[in-house]
Amino acid sequence: MTVLLLIGEDEYGISQQLATLKRQLDPNWLTFNYHTFSPTQLDEALNAARTPAVADRLKVVVVKDCNFNSVGQFGEQQFELLQCLPHLPPNNKLVFTAASLDKRLKIAKFFLKHGQLKEYPLLAPWRTDLIAQSIAARSKAMKLSLSKPVVTYLAEAIGNDSARAASELNKLMVYAQGKSLSQSEVEALVPCHTQTSFQLAEAVRCGDSTRVVQLTHDLLSRAEVPLAIVATLQTQFRTWLWVKSVLKNRAFRKDAEIAQLCGIGNPNRLYYLKKDVAAASIKALATAVIWLFELEVELKQGATTKVMLPAFLKVARLFN
Repeated sequence: MTVLLLIGEDEYGISQQLATLKRQLDPNWLTFNYHTFSPTQLDEALNAARTPAVADRLKVVVVKDCNFNSVGQFGEQQFELLQCLPHLPPNNKLVFTAASLDKRLKIAKFFLKHGQLKEYPLLAPWRTDLIAQSIAARSKAMKLSLSKPVVTYLAEAIGNDSARAASELNKLMVYAQGKSLSQSEVEALVPCHTQTSFQLAEAVRCGDSTRVVQLTHDLLSRAEVPLAIVATLQTQFRTWLWVKSVLKNRAFRKDAEIAQLCGIGNPNRLYYLKKDVAAASIKALATAVIWLFELEVELKQGATTKVMLPAFLKVARLFN
């Protein structure tokens, strides 16, 4: 028995791994040898995993969308059921998928002892450099010739949506027919629809009123949740304020120290944050946080989305 843990927020990446496992099975016997269950059906999943494959060498049993923190899904009772894992048929694969796994949990330690962990993290939306690297690697694997500016454009247009990246690259490959594509051809085939709240925060911090108007309109026209947009801006401006404040205190010189103080998980992100706040004043950043908080309160008290654009433009003027 092979136990696989497919963990991460990149649902497309996990679905691709499951599809790869499925392709290893005889398609004529899939009904008997490929099974999916919810976490609440763990007992049934283990029963399926206990029986050998029918007319095939392999069998795959998948338990999808697990929450390992849930006592209802993976409590003591389920822990007892899982003690059978080391004794299941050797050619069967038992797969668990989840968005996250806290390795400190007793159940996680048990799975890691008896299984193999594969992680599928979603790239941070602001790391367009990593997204571009991922797109370049995929296009190279597909033998799709794309120039560096085209890859950069695709990273901005697609964002960290790995499913869309695969779909758009397949479309470009079919269109290219082995030829190199110009940027204008790619822009026509892959329009940029990824205006995000992060981009809006960036435009506000840069005092770019024209872009603030455009991005706010685009986000609201796509029915983005107003409070979610404001929450993203609050998070960004709070982070910028913390970084600027800590940088002003020269007692902290190491990125790891600054990251810890600012609650930033990845110290490498500081390289970008330092550039972001270089020209901004603490007073402007603090005022922005206050005004965004007031906007949140206003929305929660029933104000319509019409109050958002004036508020964003007011904040943007702080950085002109």
